[in-house]
Amino acid sequence: MLRTAGRVLLVTGLVLGAVVPGSAAHAAPVAPKGTVPGLDVSEWQGPNVDWKEIADDGARFAIIRATRGVSPVDGDPNAYVDKYFAVNQAGARANGILQGAYHFASPHRSGGAPQADFFVDNGGGWTRDGKSLPGALDMERDPYADLPKVKGVRQDCYNLKPDQMINWIRDFSRQYFVRTGRYPMIYTNQSWWKNCTSSEAEPNGTAAFNLTNPLWVANYKEKVTVPAMPGGFEKYTFWQFWNGNDKPLFPGDQNLFPGTYKQLLAFARKADKPVAYVGVKGKANKKFRRGKSATYTIQVGNGGPDDSGKVTVNVRLPKGVKHQKAGTKACKRTSYGLKCTWSNLKDDQLVKFTYRVKVTNGLKAGAKPVLRLSISAPGALDPYKKNNTAKVKATVTR
Repeated sequence: MLRTAGRVLLVTGLVLGAVVPGSAAHAAPVAPKGTVPGLDVSEWQGPNVDWKEIADDGARFAIIRATRGVSPVDGDPNAYVDKYFAVNQAGARANGILQGAYHFASPHRSGGAPQADFFVDNGGGWTRDGKSLPGALDMERDPYADLPKVKGVRQDCYNLKPDQMINWIRDFSRQYFVRTGRYPMIYTNQSWWKNCTSSEAEPNGTAAFNLTNPLWVANYKEKVTVPAMPGGFEKYTFWQFWNGNDKPLFPGDQNLFPGTYKQLLAFARKADKPVAYVGVKGKANKKFRRGKSATYTIQVGNGGPDDSGKVTVNVRLPKGVKHQKAGTKACKRTSYGLKCTWSNLKDDQLVKFTYRVKVTNGLKAGAKPVLRLSISAPGALDPYKKNNTAKVKATVTR
């Protein structure tokens, strides 16, 4: 939420007490009952933000600007650390307000990972202390970017194509997760997200971050009901619903968390799971002859980007096909076939093994027994569940 007079980023907070929309004391809307109210501040609010008064007025969280761009040492002349970040962070925490930080992105200055490092190194990290919110990545138009006009790309998208922008956000997000154990929130609005991350397959914006990154949506309304959502996101975690003056309840923009204070505390404490695209598949080798041995080749993989943690593969034999030997010590015989366990699969790791079986005489020539495979990695988030099961067909011959 960049303004010509200043940069302000807000988070939501639960409304406790009798504050209601349209009250006489505050012409600006306030967070409705059943939600949690909060605010954001930056150096534009000055060094003397009254955090005790803010807490007394019902704010339960605040997101404070920490950084912009990448380190000046790395060649970004517009990079900075907010000069009042430390004092605002201390003030919020001293008054029992959950505190987060935000980074104003400059995708035209560097890759995403260096900016994530700059953010974390200057107060934008997360700890599981019950007082910290995950950091936020502010993705919106920057009127100060001073970018040239380039054919085929948009200036408000930092002259990046949608696939480049998605990769930049992923680069930042991945590095932030590596450094903190949380995925950063993404602050954006419906229009910018559509303009800068859409494709023919996803015309309203990418869904690449729907499962990992909490959405902080910006959409300003006098009636605080439902925000206009960026494409690809199924839900929001915070809503910045007002960025005007009109005697707002808190300094800066007004925000809400759509739940209870207890739920907000749980969100603050929750570590995220790594993302691991695990999958399993197999094939029947050569001929399956009645009364003879035959083999399957089974392949287990992790497409990353993170390590998977514990992985379990179940191999279920079809009727008429009996166990003989698994070609790996990771597998143990069961009543249904095999149960195979690996303590971890690293990013891009692939495991192959052969499973030797006996085709019984009870199967007729032309029969097509089906081996069934399934995989689970309970410690990881796997967006592509379709790769978690597979069927392997074979044809029995004489």
